[in-house]
Amino acid sequence: MPSATETPAAGQPLPVYFIGHAGANLLFREDPNGVIVRRNLRAIGREIQAIRPAPRAILTLSGHFEASEIHGPGVIEVNVKPVTPILHDFVNDFHDTRPELYLADWPHRDAPELGTAVWKYLRAGTPTTPSIPAKRVERGVDHGLWVPFKVMFPDNAEEGPLEIPIVQVSTFHGYDLASQVRLGEALQALRSQGFLIIGSGMAVHSFASLAEIAAETTDEGRAAAKTKVLQESRTLDDHIRAATTLYGAKERSKALLALEPLYEFKRSHPTVEHFTPLLVAAGAAGDSNVEALGEDVIDPGFSYINFRFQ
Repeated sequence: MPSATETPAAGQPLPVYFIGHAGANLLFREDPNGVIVRRNLRAIGREIQAIRPAPRAILTLSGHFEASEIHGPGVIEVNVKPVTPILHDFVNDFHDTRPELYLADWPHRDAPELGTAVWKYLRAGTPTTPSIPAKRVERGVDHGLWVPFKVMFPDNAEEGPLEIPIVQVSTFHGYDLASQVRLGEALQALRSQGFLIIGSGMAVHSFASLAEIAAETTDEGRAAAKTKVLQESRTLDDHIRAATTLYGAKERSKALLALEPLYEFKRSHPTVEHFTPLLVAAGAAGDSNVEALGEDVIDPGFSYINFRFQ
């Protein structure tokens, strides 16, 4: 089997995607926004399935796979487990309301040999990117991947099941946002070697904002808090959209990193792990053009924007 550093015959850079993955309730939401989010993701799934020749692998980075603190900052983890179980790692407790979620599965193909190849690639570095310390780990598929992928690549899809294997790579542990861009830059060359990169996170992700609404004791108070939170979410979504759609790798990354001091950013990302997959995607995209995909959906505390870099 070719190594991750060998260029396939086609040799053309594959696109990079960033998707707003949502939570497990995406699988059963029937409100208008839930239906639109699923429709947006399904369209991206069809688009990926139509790529010819098909990618060797989908290299994924999830808001729920940050390198563990034990390895310290500056270390990346790459999954090499041969049979990855589905993790029912939900924030909410669905045992009383949706117990079937704990039986949910998403059949997929793993590629431990390609995971090992990516691990070697990161450690070796390239003439233009420094080597990155990396550890091999064995883990399952978190809901930041299998929930949106279950929507994007359903079992009954007319184009057939997803046959492209999945390679899971972590983001860096910690709050150094610039390091996430550098990780993307290190992964960029793999786009010409058969790897399609998907960052799965959320441009806005704030349970603290939901708690602010829930803390109100009157209908009027909850309505006012919801209006305030929704405006904060829209404001940050607008900033992220404007920064991400800039042309040029340096300009785009600079604009995205400049969002960190904003009040709306700190409110919407009390922790940054759902934002970092977008930074990795932007770094991997280089000077690629970018397009926001699907209909715009923003809930109080959450944005479901999707991007394609190509």
